[in-house]
Amino acid sequence: MKEPGNHGYDEEDGCASVYLMSTATLMTVEQFAEMKTADTEDYELVKGELVPLASGTPRHNAIRDNLGDALRSYVRRNRSGKALAEIDCQISDDIVRRPDVAVFLGERSRRFDPDRVPVPFAPDIAAEILSPSEAAVDVNRKALEYLAAGCQEVWIVDHENSEVFVQTSASIRLIRGADLLDSPLLPGFSQAVADLLAW
Repeated sequence: MKEPGNHGYDEEDGCASVYLMSTATLMTVEQFAEMKTADTEDYELVKGELVPLASGTPRHNAIRDNLGDALRSYVRRNRSGKALAEIDCQISDDIVRRPDVAVFLGERSRRFDPDRVPVPFAPDIAAEILSPSEAAVDVNRKALEYLAAGCQEVWIVDHENSEVFVQTSASIRLIRGADLLDSPLLPGFSQAVADLLAW
């Protein structure tokens, strides 16, 4: 796992640099977008600072793929949008998050350039798979950021407890084990939590 820290940005070569930067020097979303993909693939932008992302474990990636496959199959079958894994999404003027799976529905799935990142707005559904290193307060903060940016649902997948939390601006729903994960945003979609967590 990478250690968090403050990393500089060199406008001349568009690369993340190894030197430490002053906490007063913050990166903009535009600067983040201009960086080479290889330099940003392991970071999110949070309040103007580069925050390293931990590498996913094999189990984490398998769950992401299970969920992504189910959602992609649904949106393709219904021609209702796009389901994308680990795509950068601009959440505010100084925050870019990378949900494990992002779902963009209807007209919103056609409002962004498929060859540019970050997507300039939050997805309709953001799914995050918990990692053991994540603190509950960080996960809650991330969910609230998504919702404040216009995301309609945030799915928090907790494989250690075999459960999924579905959070909206008005409620939190808990789904466990053999119970079915569904959503009013995805008519006809349902998937047993146990199947999503299968290794």
